[in-house]
Amino acid sequence: MESQRLDQARKRLRNRWPLVGTGIRCKAARELAADGSAEAVPLLIEALADSDAEVRATAGGALGELRERDAVDALCRAAVGEPAGAAAKICIEARKRPSDHEEACLLLFVTRQLEEYFVEDFEFQGLRQAYDGASDEVKTLVMDVVRGGDRRCLGFFGRRKPLGECNESEIKLAIESALKHRDWPRLFRAFQELPMKYGFPLLDQFRKAGWEPEQADLKSLYRAALAESDGKPLPPPPKETSPLFERWLGEGRAGEFSKLGEADLVQRLAGATPPDGVRIAAALATKVKAGSQAARAVEQSGHWLARLAGYATGLCTAQPDVTRDEADGNYWINELVRATPVLEFWPVKASPADLDKLNAVPREAFLGKYGAVRRVLRLLLAHRVTTPEMEEVVFDAGEFAGEFEEEGGRS
Repeated sequence: MESQRLDQARKRLRNRWPLVGTGIRCKAARELAADGSAEAVPLLIEALADSDAEVRATAGGALGELRERDAVDALCRAAVGEPAGAAAKICIEARKRPSDHEEACLLLFVTRQLEEYFVEDFEFQGLRQAYDGASDEVKTLVMDVVRGGDRRCLGFFGRRKPLGECNESEIKLAIESALKHRDWPRLFRAFQELPMKYGFPLLDQFRKAGWEPEQADLKSLYRAALAESDGKPLPPPPKETSPLFERWLGEGRAGEFSKLGEADLVQRLAGATPPDGVRIAAALATKVKAGSQAARAVEQSGHWLARLAGYATGLCTAQPDVTRDEADGNYWINELVRATPVLEFWPVKASPADLDKLNAVPREAFLGKYGAVRRVLRLLLAHRVTTPEMEEVVFDAGEFAGEFEEEGGRS
């Protein structure tokens, strides 16, 4: 609705003249209901208290039928500010939720929809993030519920949870929340702890924001990480299977190679093409056990495909090393092996031995598809090993945890 029309509807809605005024307000309510925008929401909420039943019903029906995201968010914000009010009642009855996860947790909590809240936010992660950015009035409303007698809410006073103890969904939620609030210091601390599958993409966020740490040693680490990443995106995770590879495995189990003995298969493996190497490994897997001489021959094959086939069939127990550069340019490695270990390693758990191992890999390992990732990881490990007292990121309870624990002990 245009601003001028909205102003006119506001004036008509607030017209309290007897008889004539009622008809005017009804017309204004219908106009606002038809509009359904975020700008109309406060006026529709105001109309819920009108003396005329038709005006109230029109406004209530319109608010319950809101579909536009901004309008629903506006209704939910009003409900959070007055959880016992008419807007909150509509949100509860019509099951309206804010588009933002943290705000949804806040709405469910302050309106005391606790059964639904604990399904959505069992460990108070979303609520605590919303609480951090809330007004003093909303914080008071949250604490009223916390102290309301439901023992489950006492978990809000709970211990601080290091990022390293969080599961994947918790980590993603923490990153999304920090990005939304542009909490760059916390994100950079998380970058120093998290596996590269989470941390490496953050470098692009830092670069776009133009933020830098204030502390000299962290600024040096930060600038070096940006330089090593070279603005490259994180390579997509490899697929787990390939129809062609699976076909070769099947041909090895049931085709001509399946009719040969162990000795013949091992002899042919030495000069086999990569596809035949897969077939031979599959045939051997039906005849011999892991750890046998034939299994070791597959593990030592000169072809990645044969070694992968040994691993895929269970003939070879050691997963092929995909941290080396030669794997980066190999289609089959990228297609058939799960995400490379360089993406999964936690820098916060690094030891000097881990840094030594990374430093010992061939120089070419820092050039391939994951080369930039390895260079950044090497930087983080070196910093971690030389700065063992680095403070771990705590996002679960937030900065107010100690205050709440103390206050909770008195309640």
